[in-house]
Amino acid sequence: YVIISIAIIFLLLSFSMFGLYEFKLPDSFVNKVGAAKSGLFGALFMGITMGVVAAPCIGPFVIGLVTYVAAKGDPFYGFILFFVLALGLGLPYFVLALFSGKIKKLPKAGEWMVAVKHIFGIILIGMAVYFVAPLLPKPYSTYALPVYVLLGALYLLFFEKNGNNVRGFKIFRYVFSLIVLAIGIYSIVPTQKNSIDWKLFDNAQFLEAKKSGSPIIIDFYADWCIPCKELDALTFSDPTVIEESKRFIGFKADMTKTLSEEVETLRKEFKVIGVPTVLIIDSNGIERERITGFVNAETFLAKLKSVK
Repeated sequence: YVIISIAIIFLLLSFSMFGLYEFKLPDSFVNKVGAAKSGLFGALFMGITMGVVAAPCIGPFVIGLVTYVAAKGDPFYGFILFFVLALGLGLPYFVLALFSGKIKKLPKAGEWMVAVKHIFGIILIGMAVYFVAPLLPKPYSTYALPVYVLLGALYLLFFEKNGNNVRGFKIFRYVFSLIVLAIGIYSIVPTQKNSIDWKLFDNAQFLEAKKSGSPIIIDFYADWCIPCKELDALTFSDPTVIEESKRFIGFKADMTKTLSEEVETLRKEFKVIGVPTVLIIDSNGIERERITGFVNAETFLAKLKSVK
């Protein structure tokens, strides 16, 4: 229900980008904070209030970023995202200050800005698909986002007509659409991904593994869990991790159906509070490491090497 709620937020925010409604502050307030100020303090004040002035354009996208960062739960990653956003807002003013004589050659506000909002709207809908996709049955969950990326690129290429009167923006839109189209095609093409030799968790096999005297790895994951996907893509696929894991027996425990009896049994038996949780059990059947959240390949490799 939480994931669906997040997706609905992104979907509702995208409607603003397509003109269904608009985030708008009182004009008197916007004019007051957006008025030119002199001196260093004036420049600082204008930079701080830039978000207020730009709220009608970037408000939905900012709220979308806040929602995404909240779902990811990584403060540093959130800082980087919003720092880059701040650079994106401020850099044009720095460039204009350096080349103030070229301002007259810049394209005037018009239909091309509507096209930019549509691009952001497509991105917001893509974020909704990104969150909902893991809830879909396979193979729909695998191809939902790549297919949407393809459709979005085709829409921008053939159906988005706003801004065609501005040659520079038209070229940018075509190049951007072709890049997105290439990414979509690449995502659909199946690729073989190396990973730890996982087995689907089964209690009988787990007990046999403990009796065999081999160390064990158990990865508790869920299809809707973003850090779980990061572990699969960045940590478990690392060649050094794969090589070290060969002396372990690896199990993957699916916790996607949170309230099911099977998941609740696993949660209570292994005291799993949330996903991802990775347990590393030594050859004596004793839990030596418990990892919660994402860790990089180097950290995970060190933990594997410490367990005998």
